Amino acid sequence: MIDVKLTKNPEVNRLLTIFAFLLIALVAAALLFSLAGRGYLTQAIIDGQAALVGATAEKYPETEQELVRQVMETDKAADIKRGKDILSKYGINSEDGQADTPLLQKYFRYSLESYLLLIILACGAFIPAILLFLRKQYAQIGETARYAGKINAGDYSLDIRDNREGELSILKNEIYKITTMLRERSAALQRDKTSLANSLADISHQLKTPLTSLFVLSDLLSEDPSPKNRANYLERIRPQLKRIEWLVSSLLKLSKLDAGTAVMKKAPVPVRALVEKALDSLRIPLDIKMLHVDLEGDENVRFSGDFNWSCEALINILKNCIEHTPEQGELRISFHENPLYTEIIIKDSGVGIEQEDLPYIFNRFYKGKNAADDQAGIGLAMAQTIVAKQGGDITVKSETNSGSEFTIKFYRSKS
Repeated sequence: MIDVKLTKNPEVNRLLTIFAFLLIALVAAALLFSLAGRGYLTQAIIDGQAALVGATAEKYPETEQELVRQVMETDKAADIKRGKDILSKYGINSEDGQADTPLLQKYFRYSLESYLLLIILACGAFIPAILLFLRKQYAQIGETARYAGKINAGDYSLDIRDNREGELSILKNEIYKITTMLRERSAALQRDKTSLANSLADISHQLKTPLTSLFVLSDLLSEDPSPKNRANYLERIRPQLKRIEWLVSSLLKLSKLDAGTAVMKKAPVPVRALVEKALDSLRIPLDIKMLHVDLEGDENVRFSGDFNWSCEALINILKNCIEHTPEQGELRISFHENPLYTEIIIKDSGVGIEQEDLPYIFNRFYKGKNAADDQAGIGLAMAQTIVAKQGGDITVKSETNSGSEFTIKFYRSKS
């Protein structure tokens, strides 16, 4: 079938193609009716003339040849006028539309019947085509509506993709894209809910230990112990309170990072000043363990980021290194830059990380085999999140009893 591409909608084009063929068929039928009417009228005129000639020749045989000559020569104006004048005497006048002869009545009935039949054929051809077209269109619209209803009810398992051309097919494919996006978002939300539930369970577990210790110490203090025991209990309470404070503070920072409310500034950050500030915050644990810190790097090394948040990330990494390094151990911190990134390397002389723990140490609340009992598994996860928010990454290399090496890279902006 020839495709009449008058519009961009192939369904409409198919309907127009059908209409074109039906129109051609109707024109052909009208032409056939016209030819048949012409033949009918010609035969009727010949029959009328034959009857006139026959009746006249029977009464006046000598006029037979003249009558035949008059029938064959119909272009004599004087004879035509004379004949019309005679006919008008008997009420047959073609000029005022009163020539109502049996021949004309038969021809009128024939023409009326022919045109009525032609109209019936046209309606019988066009109306079913239009109804079939509308039926298909509304069926597709109904299917799309039912599909949308199931999506609204949370059923994303359906597939409405349509590879045919047409506006409705495009609509179906766009709805399928939206369905895929909604399905992915729903799955992501479900994962987030599961992660949140697990996180809350881990947080509850982390807070449970110091809170239990505080309740026990509170009960002991309520028994009015001796001044020596009272001082001992109070001394034991302080670390538990600090631990709870650190947990709550860290969780609040993590929640801000997860919610996207933590604003990361973009400003030049001098790496030496950043490292020195982080070390100052950890001066007490460094002194307690008598760790030697070796700092190496150029004063001019910088990267574009947020100084305070980057310091928070660095503190958490350094704190992890300090906790896993024995007394009189060593911390080596070096930094440099190149056209692609600024790099900070932190290496300790601690117990190292088990190989099976390496893929998971940046996971929130994950505790490796060498982790202390009072560790929460939050610091490294927070450090990675902070660095990632600034377009950087953290990697780690470690061997048991050979220390760990953390590498932080802050990549330069493409602009």
